[in-house]
Amino acid sequence: MSVLHTESSGPTAVQVNRVTAYMAFAWVMVFIAWHVVWAFTGLPSPDPSDHHGTARIVATVFEIVVLIMTAVGVAVPLALVQEWGRRIPRWMLVTALWIGFALLIVRGVSGVADSIGRATGVLPHGLTGMTTEEVNNTAHPSLWTRIAGHVTDGLFTVGGLVFGAAVLAFRRARPAVRRGQRTS
Repeated sequence: MSVLHTESSGPTAVQVNRVTAYMAFAWVMVFIAWHVVWAFTGLPSPDPSDHHGTARIVATVFEIVVLIMTAVGVAVPLALVQEWGRRIPRWMLVTALWIGFALLIVRGVSGVADSIGRATGVLPHGLTGMTTEEVNNTAHPSLWTRIAGHVTDGLFTVGGLVFGAAVLAFRRARPAVRRGQRTS
């Protein structure tokens, strides 16, 4: 009796899609948790009540947009692998993932570059044109403030990479069979 041995060629595109989708979801959960840490440790964060007139409206709108982006960031990775996600047009999911990737990677990499430029003295005012004192509201930021800033920049960068991996995996995965369609 002969036994047929087949070698696995590695994970399928569907499996990779599943893993990267859950990685993106996990990243969003860590990102939310990091904001909770940030809030409870007293680190400075934008507050619309600190502004007046048009600046207050802009700050409030910014906070609303960030909340909406966070909600989308929670839902989209799950939509890639959950049954209910099949009701969302594929192009919308891909677009949301690409936008998430772009925003996160630009924010993360620019934050890292800004900090490196300031720390090395190559750009004493960083990419933003702001001194360390202006960025941290003090000339002598605490160790925690400096670490938290670097962790935040790194977290954004990792988020961009994870969302980039998720969009590539989702595009490579075989499109979900829609109701009434057959695959050959």
